[in-house]
Amino acid sequence: MSLGHRIRQLRQTRGLTQSQLGGQELSKSFISLLEKDRTKPSLDTLLLIAQRLGTSVDALLGQNGNIPAAVCQGLLSLSREAIEDRQHEVAQRYLGVVEFVAARYGFGEPATETLLQQGQIEVDKRSFEAAWIKSDAAYHAAETQTDEWRAGRAVLLMAWIKHRQREFSAAVPLFEKALSRLRRAKAGRDPARIEALIGMGSALTHMGKYAAAIRRYKEAAQSDVAQHNLKLRGQALWGVGWVERKLGKFDIAKEFLASAKDAFEQAEDLRNLMRVLHNLGQLLHEQGRSREALRYLHHALRVADRMDSAFDRAATLTEIGRVNVSLGNLEDADHFATTALQQAVALNDAVEAAEAKTVLAEIRIRRSDVPGAIELLKEAVATFRERKMTGKVAVVARELGLMLRSRGAHAQASEYLVLSLEHSKSAEHTPRETAPVRG
Repeated sequence: MSLGHRIRQLRQTRGLTQSQLGGQELSKSFISLLEKDRTKPSLDTLLLIAQRLGTSVDALLGQNGNIPAAVCQGLLSLSREAIEDRQHEVAQRYLGVVEFVAARYGFGEPATETLLQQGQIEVDKRSFEAAWIKSDAAYHAAETQTDEWRAGRAVLLMAWIKHRQREFSAAVPLFEKALSRLRRAKAGRDPARIEALIGMGSALTHMGKYAAAIRRYKEAAQSDVAQHNLKLRGQALWGVGWVERKLGKFDIAKEFLASAKDAFEQAEDLRNLMRVLHNLGQLLHEQGRSREALRYLHHALRVADRMDSAFDRAATLTEIGRVNVSLGNLEDADHFATTALQQAVALNDAVEAAEAKTVLAEIRIRRSDVPGAIELLKEAVATFRERKMTGKVAVVARELGLMLRSRGAHAQASEYLVLSLEHSKSAEHTPRETAPVRG
C-alpha cells in the first residue's frame, strides 16, 4: 500500500475531509495530490498529518518502518480469530502483549482496538458491567483520536450489551448512533455496519415494530457485504424470516429461515445454525406440526450442549417444554420448563425466566392449579412490561385477565385486560421466539 493510499484510508476512517486534514497549513489540492502519490511531503508535513490522523510517521510510511506497530497488528489479528473461536484465554494473552507494546510506544489505534476486543470478550462471557467499561473507554479514546470507525464500533458494542441484557428500548438509539458513526467513517463495506443493521432489526422486532425491523433486515441482506459474507447473509435472511413468521406469513418465513440455515451450514457457523433450528422448530409448532418441531428443537439442544451455550440451552429447553404442553406430555413439559427456569435464574436472564414461567403457568392450568398459574403469569407480565416487550405483554396480560375474571376477581381482571388492549395497539405477537444476534 502506497503512502498516499494509506493517508486517504486513514482520513476516511477518521471521517475527515481533505480540507479538514490539511487545515490552515495545507491546501485541499495538496492533500489530493498527496493521496494520489503525485507529490512527496516533507518530514514536517508528515509529522503534521500523522498528528491529525492520530498515528505515527512510521505507521504512515508502512509497517516495515515500525516493527512494534507490525507486531501489534499481527497479534490483534490473531486475537480477533481467537475471539471468533471462543478461545478467550488465548485472545487475552495476545491482547495483554498488545496493551504493553501500545503503552510502551504510544500507539493509540492498537490500544483502542485492544479495548474493543476486550469488551467483546466480556460480552461473550456475559460480564456486562465490565464490557460497558471497556467499550466506554474505547469510545472516548476513539473520540480523542478522531477515529470515527472505532467510535462507531464502540457504540455498536454498547448497543449489543443492552440487547443482551434485553433492554431493547435502550439498545435501539445506540444502534442508530453506531450506524451514523460508521456511515461517517465511510465504512460501507465494513461488517460492523451490517451487524448494526441486524442488531437494530432484532431490537425493533422485540419491541413489536415489525415494519421498521424488516426494512433493516432487508437492507442488511441486500448489502454487498452480506453477498460475500455467508454468516452475515444468514443472519439477515433469518431476521426477515423471523418477522414474517410473527406476521403469520409462515410459508414465506420458512423459505427465509431455510435459506438462512443453508448459509450457516456453508459457513460452518454452529452457533447461528443452532438458533435458526430453534426458530424452525417454533414455526412448525405454530403450524400444528408439533412432533416434527420437537425434532428440530432437540437437534438445536444437542448443538447448544456441544457449544456449551447455557443461554441458548435455557431458551431451547423452554420451547421444548411449550411443545410438550401442546402434546399433553405434562411431566416432560414440567421437567424441561423447570430446568429452563433454573438455568435462566442462574444466568440472571429475567426475560428467559419469564418465558419459562409462562410455560409452567400453562402446565398449572392443565393440572387445575389456577392460583399457581396466576402468580406465575403476574411475574411474567411484570418482567415483560419492564423490558417494554409490548407483544408479550399483550398476549400474557390478556390470558391473565381472563383467568382472573373467571375466578371473580373483576377489578384485577379489568386492569390486566386494559393493559393487554393498550399493548395490542402497538404490536402483534406470536409465541416465543429466538432472535438473530451477533456471534
